[in-house]
Amino acid sequence: MDGSYNEDRTFTQADVKDVPLTGKVFEACTFDRCDLSGKDLRKCKFIGCTFTGCDLSMAKLGGVSLQQVVLKECKLLGIDFSVCSEMLFSVEFEQCVLDHSVFAERKMPKTLAVRCSMKGVDFSGADLREARFGQCDLLDAVFDRTDLRQADLTSAFNFTIDPTTNRMRGARFSVEGALGLLGGFGVVVE
Repeated sequence: MDGSYNEDRTFTQADVKDVPLTGKVFEACTFDRCDLSGKDLRKCKFIGCTFTGCDLSMAKLGGVSLQQVVLKECKLLGIDFSVCSEMLFSVEFEQCVLDHSVFAERKMPKTLAVRCSMKGVDFSGADLREARFGQCDLLDAVFDRTDLRQADLTSAFNFTIDPTTNRMRGARFSVEGALGLLGGFGVVVE
């Protein structure tokens, strides 16, 4: 990595190991099997980038710009996405583990998450209008003041969402998943 601006490059573990990344710009870059866990990525810009098989667990994302970023088969444990730059924030997750990550107050309409583990994720106050959660495990995920209008949770599972504290008009659920809307009411369905 030779400069602060990187375009249309592929990075592997050897390229990022022991290299400071703070404040760098990456456009149309691919990160393949990189261990970025705990890495200081503050003030970085990732525009149109793809991460495949990477570990970004506990990475520091203060002020990071994520624009049209795709993450596939990545480990993203405990990441606080709420501190990322709001401008043009756009991410897509496929087969990722995002357990205990935070998206509180994050505007992320039309976000796509497919076959992801999202256990204990905090979506408090998030804008998830028209988001799609395909086959995602949402066990213990927090939905409070979350905007889920027109969201598709038809194949998501293990969630509990209180319809009285979230915006849900037009949200889609499977019959089985709809039971997760009753969890907070002490209702027993047999």
